[in-house]
Amino acid sequence: MKVLFSDTRPLDCAAREKFLLTEEIMMENAASGLEEGFFSFCDDLEIRPEFLKILVLCGSGNNGADGYVFARRMTGNFLEDGGIALFQVSQPKSDLCKIQAERAKKTGVNFYSGDFENLPKEFQKADVIVDCLFGSGFHGEFPTEVNSLFEKINSLTAYKIACDLPSGLAEDGTCAENIFKANLTVTMGALKSSLYSDSAKDFTGKIIVKDLGISRVNFENSSEKILPNAFLLEESDLRLPHRKSNLVNKGSFGHSAVACGEKPGAACIAASAALRFGSGLVSLVRMDSDFSKEELPQIPAEIMASTSFPQNVTAIAIGPGLSRKHEILEHYFDWLKNHAEIPALIDADACYYKNLPEFLSGRGTNCILTPHPKEFQSLLEICGLGTFSISDCVNKRLELIPLFCKKFPETVLLVKGANPVIGMYSNGKMTVCINPFGTNCLAKAGSGDVLSGLICGLLAQGYKTFEAAVSGSLAHALASRKIKNDYSMTPFSLIEAVADL
Repeated sequence: MKVLFSDTRPLDCAAREKFLLTEEIMMENAASGLEEGFFSFCDDLEIRPEFLKILVLCGSGNNGADGYVFARRMTGNFLEDGGIALFQVSQPKSDLCKIQAERAKKTGVNFYSGDFENLPKEFQKADVIVDCLFGSGFHGEFPTEVNSLFEKINSLTAYKIACDLPSGLAEDGTCAENIFKANLTVTMGALKSSLYSDSAKDFTGKIIVKDLGISRVNFENSSEKILPNAFLLEESDLRLPHRKSNLVNKGSFGHSAVACGEKPGAACIAASAALRFGSGLVSLVRMDSDFSKEELPQIPAEIMASTSFPQNVTAIAIGPGLSRKHEILEHYFDWLKNHAEIPALIDADACYYKNLPEFLSGRGTNCILTPHPKEFQSLLEICGLGTFSISDCVNKRLELIPLFCKKFPETVLLVKGANPVIGMYSNGKMTVCINPFGTNCLAKAGSGDVLSGLICGLLAQGYKTFEAAVSGSLAHALASRKIKNDYSMTPFSLIEAVADL
């Protein structure tokens, strides 16, 4: 896992004080990071940099100053005369921005301002555009002229590099109407959580971190008072349920039970995922007295059907395709109340159960909830935590997940989205993790049911709740990257892709 910070500007100050750095040293290193991003682009495409035209967009503050430093460092070293130009979207205001602008001017960098059309034609169609306009601290919306500028910039085929954050991305992860759409974001010092919001995913491109004169570890730990607000999951955090012993049988790997209701297809998908992810036995359970597998011809022969939970069940998934009818939900939740030792995955329709707060408070542990934003909205309201819009449930997850988890300690909450967020409050400590690996092919009916089955299968095999949520979510996301065409995924092709992890 990598640490994420909501705002790294306090770390900048702490690092300067602790390690006797200056802002100018940090700016030189920031510009070096932009250079590395530029040359990486050239290397990838095997392009000679001296033949390219680079346009740098500069603002009035220290993010703009980084742009002036980058232009100064590039001029005369790597580019032919006239290979780089500065477009002053706003005039320098901070002291450092002013002095860096003067330094760039003395090296012969060409400055332009006013209308975008004032630029020479070759820079209106630049090969590379570097965004040094706002960076950290942006909020609200752009003025009309900046909106118009970004509409033009984003329509160009140029390779686009953002300095620290794409301009228009706010600290809370929300985006302006016409945010700069980067192919590469070179963020400074440490990773920011805003880069991994759902709203930001289309605008950041590849994200790399540039050291600012000290190592990233030293920067991140420059102050004991400035703590990360989340963690970024890595592929290495995935723990697959590989089998280590040979003297085993199917019962050695647990028995998953999936509650089956009005839409049995969802439960069948979850059951198939649990089986594929290592659960030794899987049963579909429905309360109808005449329930049998013959009603569900699409399920594999190795999945069982029952009207009651098996005695040897080791994990339960409740919610996919179940029903929002109170009597049906109550039937299954009553069983869970009386079997608190059995870990439960709660999803979909089960997130609308009106007695869920009492259930979670009474049970305490062994529960994972996996709502999408609308279901999360319902959870928050049912649990008396407030009424929030769907937009809030997407954009304010890093605030709302701790709100929920602190009310229900030891309960794991995984809120689905472009970048799923997992939270748990345990022993007085809040842990929040972001999974950045999902792809847009997961926006397909049944993909959430696959996630439910994967996590339930891990619970059945003895994984702790938080570990099951992390590994299930990572497996789900990484499997989606193996789907050849983004439009073609089905739940069962996703389940098959899990086998290739």
